[in-house]
Amino acid sequence: MIINTKYFGEMSVTEEEKIHFPEPLPGFEDALDYIIIQFYEDSDSLLCLQAADDPDLAFVLVNPLYAVEKYTPALNEEDLSALRADKDTPLAYYAVAVIHDDWKDSTINLKCPIVVNPDKMLGKQIIMEETSYSMRHPIGHGPRKEA
Repeated sequence: MIINTKYFGEMSVTEEEKIHFPEPLPGFEDALDYIIIQFYEDSDSLLCLQAADDPDLAFVLVNPLYAVEKYTPALNEEDLSALRADKDTPLAYYAVAVIHDDWKDSTINLKCPIVVNPDKMLGKQIIMEETSYSMRHPIGHGPRKEA
C-alpha cells in the first residue's frame, strides 16, 4: 500500500510494517496505526513515527541510548498486557524528540517513551509516574552516564 508521509513523501509499506497502538497516543485519538521510518538508512539514532492514515501526523523519535548510557523504563502489568508481552519479551524503546533550530537546545522525553513489541507489532506510550527520567532531557551533548 502507498502512504503519504510528512517528511518522506509517498512510500510503499506493507501491512506487516504497521505498528498498531490499541490505545491512542494522548491527544491523537484518531490515529492507531503507525510506521517507523529511519531518517538515516544506516542508523537508528533518529527516526520518524508516521501515522499510517494521516500524512501530517508524525513524531521525531530518538533511540534513548544515544542520550543516556543506560535506559531502563519500568513497565507495569497493564503496559505489558497491552503490548502482549511479559517481563522477558524483548521490547524496543523510543523517546519522542522536540527538535529546535539549534540542535543543542533539542530535548527528548525519557519519562514517557514509545514502547514497541516488534514480534506482535504493537505499540504503547507509557507514562512513568515514579521515575528520575525527565520529559525534557537534553540531547545536544551526546551520551551521559546517568539519566
